[in-house]
Amino acid sequence: MSSVIGTVVCLIIVVAYTHAAAISSTKTAIISVNTAIKFQELDGFGVSQAFQRADDIFGKEGLTSKNTKHVLDLLFSIDKGAGFSILRNGIGSSNSSDSNFMNSIEPFSPGLPSAKPHYVWDRNDSGQFPLAKEAYDRGLVRLYGNAWSAPGYMKTNGDENNGGYLCGVTNTSCPSGSWMQAYADYLVQWARFYKQSGVKVTNLGFLNEPEFAASYAGMLSDGIQAAEFIRILAKTIKASGMDLAINCCDGIGWEEQEQMMAGLQAGPDPAENYLSVVTGHGYNSVPNFPLSTKKKTWVTEWADLSGGFTPYTFFDTGATGEGMTWARNIQVALLEANVSGFFYWIGAENSTTDSGLINLIGDEVIPSKRFWAFAQFSRFARPGARRVEATSSAPLLYVSSFLNNDGSIVTQAINNATEAYDISLKVHTSARIKNARPYVTNNANDLTDLAPLRVASDGTFKTTIPAHSLMSFVCS
Repeated sequence: MSSVIGTVVCLIIVVAYTHAAAISSTKTAIISVNTAIKFQELDGFGVSQAFQRADDIFGKEGLTSKNTKHVLDLLFSIDKGAGFSILRNGIGSSNSSDSNFMNSIEPFSPGLPSAKPHYVWDRNDSGQFPLAKEAYDRGLVRLYGNAWSAPGYMKTNGDENNGGYLCGVTNTSCPSGSWMQAYADYLVQWARFYKQSGVKVTNLGFLNEPEFAASYAGMLSDGIQAAEFIRILAKTIKASGMDLAINCCDGIGWEEQEQMMAGLQAGPDPAENYLSVVTGHGYNSVPNFPLSTKKKTWVTEWADLSGGFTPYTFFDTGATGEGMTWARNIQVALLEANVSGFFYWIGAENSTTDSGLINLIGDEVIPSKRFWAFAQFSRFARPGARRVEATSSAPLLYVSSFLNNDGSIVTQAINNATEAYDISLKVHTSARIKNARPYVTNNANDLTDLAPLRVASDGTFKTTIPAHSLMSFVCS
C-alpha cells in the first residue's frame, strides 16, 4: 500500500476474537480516534534470522532462488509483504559453523586482552550480511547487531555456551585479566566490517537473556555488570567515530529486564544515559507495563516455542501460535508497555514449529497467520509514527491508533467478543477523510482487498466486522 504525502489515510485493523461457532447476533460499537493526543514514537516491527536461519532463506534446505526472493519480499517489502523495518542480526561468538553456530570475527584468542586481535571477515556472517543487504534494498530502516555472548576466551567459563560472565566485570576473576575493552573493540569492529562492506549497522547490543545460562551461546550479567561495560562501549564507539546507538539488555522477560534497570541507573555516571533503547523479551514475563526508563523500549524477541504447528489458523482455540494471539500480544505491548518496537523471534526458517512467522519446508513457503497479524501492524504503522488516543465503547473491542509522518492514520481494533460488530468510527483530525478501503484477514483470507466504503463529511464511516476476523480500513 502506497500513499501520497499529505493524504490522510485511516487504517482500522479489526480483529474479531471468537470461537468457531456461528455468529449468534450482532453488537454495535463506536470507535473514536483523536490525533491531537499523542504518545510514544514508533520505530517499527522486526524479526531475526540468527543462528544460520538466514541461510535457510538462501537455499540451505532446498529453497529455490525464486522463492528466496518471495520470502525476502514477504518479510521486508511494504508492497508485497509485512514491510518489517528492523532486522536483528546475531554477532557470532563461535570458531566453527557446526550445527547452527554463528561465526566469530575473532575465532581464536590472541592470548591476552591487550594483544593485537586477529579479526577475520567473510562478507557472509552466517548468511546475515547478504540478508541485511537484501532487506535494506526493500526498505529496512534499522539493523540491530546483537551479541548473544562474547567469545569463550573472554569469559569466566571459557565457553561461549552455558552462561559464564565477561571477564573484568564486578565479582569476576580471570587469570588473563579483564576483557571488557577487548570485547567493546570486538563489537565495534563487527559493525565496522559491515560499514566497510556497504551495510549500515544502526544499533549495537552485547547481551541476550543474561539471566539464563543456556546450553547455547549466552552470557550472564546483572544490571551493575552491564552498566560497567556500557560505559566502556560508549567511549569505544565515540573514539571510533561511528554512528552506533547502544541497546541493552534483552532480558528473558519484561519483569527480568525491569529488575536490571536499577543497576543501569545507579551511580554518578548512570549507564542508562548512554543507551538509546532498552530491550527485553516476552518469554518469562510479558510486556504489559512500561519499564522504568525514559528511553525507548523494544520487545526484541518473543515467539510460540510450544512445539506445535499452527500456520493456517488465525483463531480456533486461542492457542499460543495462532494469529489472533499475536495480534493481541502486539497491541498490549504497544498500549500498556508503550513500546516503540516489537519483534518476533524468527522471520522464516526451515521448520514445522511455530518459532518462525514463515515456515519453509523444502521449496514450500508457508506464511503463517501470525505473519499476517504482524503485517497488519507493520505494513501500515510505519517508523516515525506516533501512537494517538483511540477509544472504543465496547469492553471487548480493543483499539489502538497511530499517526504516520505522511499524515496517514492507522487504527487497530481487536474484537474479543463472540459476535460481529456493527461499528461507527470517527477520526478527529484537521484533514479531510474521503473514502475507506477494507482488507480482511481470517482463517480463509490473508489481507484480502475488499470493496471500498463511503465516508461521511465529518470523517465517520460504518461497517460490520465479522466474527474472528482481522479487518483493515484504509481511509484517504
